[in-house]
Amino acid sequence: MTNTSKKINPVVCATYVVLLMMPEMFMLNTHTWWDAPVATLFNILYYGVFSWALCALVSLTGPKTERTIHTILQSVVAAYSISNVFMLIMFNRHWDAYSWQFLCETNGRESSEFISSYILSLPTLGILSVYILLFAAEIWLGRRAMRWRIFPSQRIPAVAFTVLCIVMIGQTVFFGPDVEANYDRVARFKSPIKRNAMWNIWQSTLTYMGFRDEFSRCACSLQEYKEKVTCSEKEADFVLIVGESFNRHMSNLYDGTYDTNPRLKARANQGGLFVFNDVVASDNGTTQNFKQFLSPVAVGDSSSWCDAPLFPFILRRCGYNVVFYSNQYAGMEMDKEFNASMGFFNAPGIGPYIFDHHNTRTFDYDMQLIDNYCKNRNNIEAVRRNFIIFHLYGQHAAYGERHPAEFAKFKPCDIKNRLPLSKEQRGVVADYLNATLYNDFVVDSIISMFSNRNAIVMYFSDHGEEVYNYRLQQGRTDLKTDDTRAIRYQLDIPFLIYVSPLYAARHPQEVERIRKSVNRPFMTDNLPQVIFDLLGVHTRYYKPSRSVINEKYHPQKQRKLQVGKLYD
Repeated sequence: MTNTSKKINPVVCATYVVLLMMPEMFMLNTHTWWDAPVATLFNILYYGVFSWALCALVSLTGPKTERTIHTILQSVVAAYSISNVFMLIMFNRHWDAYSWQFLCETNGRESSEFISSYILSLPTLGILSVYILLFAAEIWLGRRAMRWRIFPSQRIPAVAFTVLCIVMIGQTVFFGPDVEANYDRVARFKSPIKRNAMWNIWQSTLTYMGFRDEFSRCACSLQEYKEKVTCSEKEADFVLIVGESFNRHMSNLYDGTYDTNPRLKARANQGGLFVFNDVVASDNGTTQNFKQFLSPVAVGDSSSWCDAPLFPFILRRCGYNVVFYSNQYAGMEMDKEFNASMGFFNAPGIGPYIFDHHNTRTFDYDMQLIDNYCKNRNNIEAVRRNFIIFHLYGQHAAYGERHPAEFAKFKPCDIKNRLPLSKEQRGVVADYLNATLYNDFVVDSIISMFSNRNAIVMYFSDHGEEVYNYRLQQGRTDLKTDDTRAIRYQLDIPFLIYVSPLYAARHPQEVERIRKSVNRPFMTDNLPQVIFDLLGVHTRYYKPSRSVINEKYHPQKQRKLQVGKLYD
């Protein structure tokens, strides 16, 4: 970068444009033939005006100050650009409210696993190499480029440039304080700004602020809930196991070809375990799913999840001892106000209302969490009527970290796939299958803990996971914009209900209702309705037509997802 005399270096200006455009090129919407060229031209002009204004202001300083400011600003812009390109290539995600939330929620354990799995990889090295070459080119060309006047001196270019600046600066009217109003305004004026990443980040920031408002409303819903609740079930325990990232198409409980669930399959064949065949999650994010299935408000209702008391609180009101044991978030993580998948109920006014007990530490493997529960069981459980939630790490990436060595049954050479998978990719699939095999052992062990009691055990996963099922893609993506086929693998989940012999003997009608409902379509946003039904909870929030085991159940012809798409 050369000395300044109130002129701008076009190479430096162009570098800003390239840095900002690189993520945009990966986010092009191509539903119609003109989407890509319109978005590309608009964003180049938009970032061009932005970069010109920035360089013009910085050029008013001295040479050394100008170089320092550009070094700092380009580092910031590069960090944004690199991270965005990385997420788009690896996960088909970009910076938005959910990405920011995931970042804020990630604990140290997940961070280290994420770095080892994704950051230290060949694709990341390739991305960094491109950016290094870009900056090398900027340094080489910037020293040789002639500096331009801040504003054109000739009339026609000056008028054209002025009009361009007015149009682009005028886009600020779409950066209002209300998310929906901004969307409506953009739709009304048909502005291409909706194809701009910065506008989408602005919208996401407003959305994230809305999360905080939801937490406050949820707290009010709990504190203002005065309904007298009764429950006809007076003895049975209810165990709710929430798995993680379980794609049912990778399980031989369903249509998977690998023997990943031998224990649970044996229980199903014996008749005590009922396998539901058509259950989906309403979203592919843990946080969003927990909000929805802890609330008696379903997706598509006129009110939000936070405008009703969460069902664990309702169960406490009718006499249940509610326990939460999570292998993802506990101890210091539980103290963070907006942390991780369960963080929303640690907001002030929520956590103390919904659980009688929760664990204070996490473990390397899920079975260690269960062993810890058994060790402290006498101090946790009531004599009867316990509602126990186990939140497992399940098949969360990195899959190889989710199981002990003795469960490494599947090897890369065992993986048969029509896709041209590399040895490393086959290893990822093998790790996932091994994690599923271990999860089978953990869930079966929990069932064994309650098999001699009057108990129901329900297991489902918060969401699915794509593991090279039909394309070279692993993990979860933005379902709002991704291929509709991805929905099947990222949202199709297992849903199981086990009844102990003692419970079955005392509740034959309930068992028969469960048996008859296994082929009905269901979505987990209505989970509280099934729980209320089984336990006989009398509350104004109970809707029999939404309980999959009820004779009044009305299956949804089209299940509406949280992202706005329809599943069917």
